[in-house]
Amino acid sequence: SPSTGSPTPSADEGTVPAGYLGGWATAIDNASGTHPRRLTIAQGEVGETVLTLVADGPTDTGTYHCVFAAALTAEPGADGPLRLGPSRVTTGPSTSCAPGGSSTVTLLPDGSLERTNDDTGESLVYTRG
Repeated sequence: SPSTGSPTPSADEGTVPAGYLGGWATAIDNASGTHPRRLTIAQGEVGETVLTLVADGPTDTGTYHCVFAAALTAEPGADGPLRLGPSRVTTGPSTSCAPGGSSTVTLLPDGSLERTNDDTGESLVYTRG
């Protein structure tokens, strides 16, 4: 076959840099208690779901459990960042689980991961785990 100058990735490869892949965790502490967040980044191509976020925590009437998913919207550079489209709720009640806006995920120099909401500028930092 003729050479095109770049190798064709196999089906199990994607464009997400290896340093982003895997599980990440953080928690939000506020007046109602601690709200753990678990983020998983999977390999994929632009347009595919690469981010899954599990959000749990206390509410005034009990607890909530939400699962969100977001797709890659642009091909990242060798070191990122990852540009993600708006998140959608895959599990959880609409009373507790609201979809989020588009976001940017960046690896920080200390090895942690920062996800920033592109609309509000709010961010959370996650550690591997």
